[in-house]
Amino acid sequence: MGTSLDAPPHLLPADLPARVVAFAARLRAAHGFLIGPGEVTDALRALGAVDVLRLREVRDALRLVFTASPAQAPVFDAEFDAFFRPRTGPPPPELPPLLPQTEAPPPPPQRVQGEAGEPRPVPGESRAEDSLEAGEVQALQGRTPPRETEGEPDDPADPPRLLQARLSPHAGEGGRVEAGGDDLPELLRAAGALVRAVELGRAQRRVPMSRGTRLDLRRTLRGSAKTAGDPARLRWLGRPRRAPRFLIVLDGSRSMGRNATLLLRFAHALHLRARRVEVYAFSTALTRLTPTLRGAPPGEALHLPDLGDAWGGGTRIGENLLRLARDERARVTRDTIVLILSDGLDTGEPEDLTRALRDLGHRAGLLAWLSPLAATPGYQPVQRAVQAALPHLDAFLPAGGVADLHALARALRGRW
Repeated sequence: MGTSLDAPPHLLPADLPARVVAFAARLRAAHGFLIGPGEVTDALRALGAVDVLRLREVRDALRLVFTASPAQAPVFDAEFDAFFRPRTGPPPPELPPLLPQTEAPPPPPQRVQGEAGEPRPVPGESRAEDSLEAGEVQALQGRTPPRETEGEPDDPADPPRLLQARLSPHAGEGGRVEAGGDDLPELLRAAGALVRAVELGRAQRRVPMSRGTRLDLRRTLRGSAKTAGDPARLRWLGRPRRAPRFLIVLDGSRSMGRNATLLLRFAHALHLRARRVEVYAFSTALTRLTPTLRGAPPGEALHLPDLGDAWGGGTRIGENLLRLARDERARVTRDTIVLILSDGLDTGEPEDLTRALRDLGHRAGLLAWLSPLAATPGYQPVQRAVQAALPHLDAFLPAGGVADLHALARALRGRW
């Protein structure tokens, strides 16, 4: 029988969310784990499916969310043991129970007047400004002091109230996203020109085609069996054109304004013109829009359901790109074109953005940033996020209108 992995008394469910957030920050700061608000949310959801009073189940649930490779598992286990397991030592002494009636405390000692008429503290007496209040002491001990209410005292029969908190103070209120417009034909032409400008050439492997450069003798002879051995129809082999894969990351924060809906319609048009397109939107959180765009009618106005924290809130570019780099790690190859559609007004840390762009640029064939602000006359890239991103980009281009989107094909043709 091994040692029990039951949780110690100090690991209570009410204290667990705050400890998980602190543990995630420790893994991110000390070992470079790619952990953001989305991973913390997933971890808390995973803990809701296990018994949080058993440390083994808590460890397995957190390891499943916070680790991205087998090499990170030993580091995670060591940090988990150091963070969650109690230190060995003698148990605290048990205090005797309180008596039902106690005598009144003695009166405070008399203060002695000093030379200047000010009260002089008696030896052994602690001054009020040198001592901590009861609420501060309980806060340092990890407890929340009871809140005093005016009027009637607290009724122990009243059920506790549930408090809800958001991961970001800049999160949007959510709601449906209306991206209708009459510029779909122009956007389809711009998207088609972009797809033709970044074609990857011919594939190395020959496949059956209606027209090709080499006769497919086996398929031709097999088809001649239907015409008494006469090869009436020839079959061909050819090398088709390789279609690029587009990975579009759209900034849906409040600062983008109407440019967000314009670029969303452009992403939809590109989805209609190319076979392999992935679209993500982010604000304070990241969400995948590809299934929604795939089911949208081509000839109607674009209506999206409530995107929650991914639309209409603040801007967390670095954290969301780090999560995107982790989720799309296996699918970003040299055939992938990554387009970041954002104004660069970020409230996060530039270091997170640098790590994400370094990772994406190392694996992608082309990494471009399209900024609506870059179309403003006299624009200078002074934003912290843009300055951190420029060394890792293949192109930084304006995207303030349909004319700028038409110019993308010419701007990116020689950069692939």
